[in-house]
Amino acid sequence: MEQKEWRRRFKYRIDLSSKVTHLTKGNNCEEAFSNLINILEEKKIYGSTTNKGFICGSKSAVCLQEAPLTAIAENLQYEEMMRQKNGSKIRYLGFGVRFLKHFIYKQGGRPVIYDNTDLAKQYLPESEYWRIVKLDLSNRNNLIDWTHEREWRVPKFLEFKYSDCEVVLPTPKYYRKFIEYCLDSDNTEVLCKIRGIINISSVYY
Repeated sequence: MEQKEWRRRFKYRIDLSSKVTHLTKGNNCEEAFSNLINILEEKKIYGSTTNKGFICGSKSAVCLQEAPLTAIAENLQYEEMMRQKNGSKIRYLGFGVRFLKHFIYKQGGRPVIYDNTDLAKQYLPESEYWRIVKLDLSNRNNLIDWTHEREWRVPKFLEFKYSDCEVVLPTPKYYRKFIEYCLDSDNTEVLCKIRGIINISSVYY
C-alpha cells in the first residue's frame, strides 16, 4: 500500500489516527505545563521505568497513545471525573506532544502487546519486555484493561525536531501562556517550526 492510500484510510475513519500522542505528567496543571516546556527545550522525552511507570523489564520506554484526539479528550474528561469522585491520582493532563506515526516507527516505536504479563514473557525475548502492558479480564471484580489507549512505546528515549511535532494544550489559558513563554524567552523557533498547536478543550465541545 502506498503512503497516500494509507493516509486516505485514516482520513475516512474516526476510530483511527495517523498520529500518536505523548501526554505529560504532573501533580497539577502548572507542573504538567512545566514538564512540557522541559521536553520542548531539550527536544527529548526520557522513557519511564519499572519504578516510575508500569514498564516491564529493565529497559525504559516512552509511552504514547494512538487513540484519536476525540478519544483522548473523552479519556481526559473521564479521568477528571474519577479524580473528583474517588480522589484518584492524576495519571496525565491535557499537555503533550503529538507525532506522525511513521516518524515514531522509524525511531523504533511499536504498538504495545496487551496480554497476561507472565504469558507474554514466555513468547517475547527479554529485550522486548518493554512492549508488554498487562491485560486481565478474568476477575470481574478487578479488571485490568488499558486497551482504550492504543498505546505505542519507544524504547529508552525519544529525540525529535520541532518540525516533527505538534504541541497539545488543554485550554485557551495555556495556549496564551505557551505563546507568552515562547516570546518572553526569545524561543520563537518553537512557534516557527512546530507542525501546529492543538487546544484539547476545542475537541470537547
